[in-house]
Amino acid sequence: MKIAHCLVVALALLVSSAGSGAAETGQTLEDAFRGQATGVGRFKSRLAGVDRGFVVTTSGRGSGGHFVLDQAFRFDNGALDRRTWRFKKTGPNTYIGTREDVVGTAKVRVDDDVIRMSYDLITRGKNGSKLQLHFEDTIRRSGRDTIVNNGVISMLGMTVGSVDVAFKRQPLRRRGRQGVEELARQ
Repeated sequence: MKIAHCLVVALALLVSSAGSGAAETGQTLEDAFRGQATGVGRFKSRLAGVDRGFVVTTSGRGSGGHFVLDQAFRFDNGALDRRTWRFKKTGPNTYIGTREDVVGTAKVRVDDDVIRMSYDLITRGKNGSKLQLHFEDTIRRSGRDTIVNNGVISMLGMTVGSVDVAFKRQPLRRRGRQGVEELARQ
């Protein structure tokens, strides 16, 4: 069960970070992720025997040459988690992202109405051993204020899970990191 929980946390983290916004033609990653969003998602892994839901709230803002995306998660079993992405623009449509559990950097590409993220992260298995998982997310707008993220997780080249999240953008407000935590408790 611990590996399943770790996979869910890892997937949710990726998805929320990527799914809090989506690019439109000519839009930047910063435009897509800025502000507040709340997502409802489901992680599935037949291999790990997991089918779990979660709610994630995000808050994105510019900070010192980076774009920062704070995330707060509430899983259907009541577990809470927080993560923070820091993105840096590397080209007209490319970024790198870092987070405390990511191996190296995430590669991000914005093409017209699609954001793609690819990265590896370390999580813990059932017996406490470290597992390295690979993530591929595709994020698209599905309405004026709705973003859909479809993510695939693999290990050693084999698909081990997927995650689907639908995000709803919130009206722009100054809530900061504390506001993200409040939204996650709602």
